[in-house]
Amino acid sequence: MPAAAAPAAPPVALQPTVALLQAHSLTSVVHGEIERLILAGELPPGAKLTEAMLAQRLGVSRGPIREAFRMLEESGLVQLEKNRGVFVRSIPLDEAMEIYDLRAMVDEAVGRQLAERITPEQLKVLRGLVDQMERLVKAGATTSASAAYHRLNLAFHDTLVAMAGNRTLLA
Repeated sequence: MPAAAAPAAPPVALQPTVALLQAHSLTSVVHGEIERLILAGELPPGAKLTEAMLAQRLGVSRGPIREAFRMLEESGLVQLEKNRGVFVRSIPLDEAMEIYDLRAMVDEAVGRQLAERITPEQLKVLRGLVDQMERLVKAGATTSASAAYHRLNLAFHDTLVAMAGNRTLLA
């Protein structure tokens, strides 16, 4: 009589870091975190960024930091100055206004696309994000609440774009 097969091991719950790295490259995770630090004001305009400082702060090697700097320069958040280093870019008021105007136009287009095809399940997801943001606002302004609100706001807008199904905006 053949021996019974050993029961299959239960699936191992992945640590959040491992799961995150399976879905995204380390460079994209580092890029996202540096971007978050800049947008949250933890790395203010004009601040000099060093690979060593950020590598230590984020617990990664300098390679992903270097690649993230290139990506951040392409998106206009940092400036690479030859023989000086990398600096958080100061955005002039007129440029900031143009960015907000453009963002408003994109948000309007996304809203129109989504309004034509939103499902009850998608609406529930969006309401959940808005409810979380409202709770943070009611709780009062703290550094951690502001950072959490910022993350939720980005997630809300990213979710709108994903739900609208516009592949160009998702790229």
